[in-house]
Amino acid sequence: MMHPLILDKEKELQFLNIAESRNFELIDTPFIETLVWETLSSDDLKQMSERSVWQSGSQLYALRNDFTDQLVRYYQDYPLQHRAVAYAGSIVRNQHVCTQLGLEYYQPSIQEIHETFETFKLYIEQCLEDQIQYVVIGHYQLTDLLLSDVQHDTQLLTWIAQRNISELKSALGLSHPIVQLLLTPTHQQLSLLNSLFPSDHYILRSLNRWHTYFKSLGITPIHLDMTPQPPRSYYKGAFIHAHLKKSNLTLTGGYYKDTLEGFGLGLTL
Repeated sequence: MMHPLILDKEKELQFLNIAESRNFELIDTPFIETLVWETLSSDDLKQMSERSVWQSGSQLYALRNDFTDQLVRYYQDYPLQHRAVAYAGSIVRNQHVCTQLGLEYYQPSIQEIHETFETFKLYIEQCLEDQIQYVVIGHYQLTDLLLSDVQHDTQLLTWIAQRNISELKSALGLSHPIVQLLLTPTHQQLSLLNSLFPSDHYILRSLNRWHTYFKSLGITPIHLDMTPQPPRSYYKGAFIHAHLKKSNLTLTGGYYKDTLEGFGLGLTL
């Protein structure tokens, strides 16, 4: 039997080989990041509790905890060289080291976003010998749409994240779209959402496009998640979580736009 360490390294190599064969540029980034206090964003500061950070002299350093985030920071200072990139390597979160495989497509078309997903799907099926059992889709601006008729605050957002139907019913009323959605099974929520808002709204167009796409690949069921708040402020569009059948792994990613526009997918082994 092959040694587990060799098997793990082979998973990385197989991923990089597939990504390169599908025209993703392979990149390698520093495991130790140099941080500058004066340029740290509110997102950076919120991450500090989960990061491994230390100071040497007047310089601040941190171990990489997310490739997408590292690349967003990098391209704030340097020109974009490649539109489609792939990477594999270690990340550290809450003092735990794991391996992250990922793809980023910058300024992508819808077709290029689909190609990014299909590259990962190919890797999952051919190399991991696994399948996507179901997917969860959502949009980080959906809450704003659902609460467009009320003045929303942190407490409301907390109740939504907790799926606290009782408190939301008291605050918003039984007929409010958020309450009605939470009372509906997640695989039926998108259908209800389409009956509550115009289908040509950009958020619904995005969600419906993903729903149609996944059905075309034979991936069902498709669940809607209306509760998450974005992990970083630059995540402003649709997100997906594809749960694998045999393992506990989840392919996650989404659309982001700030100084850099892109679509990223990552799988943490």
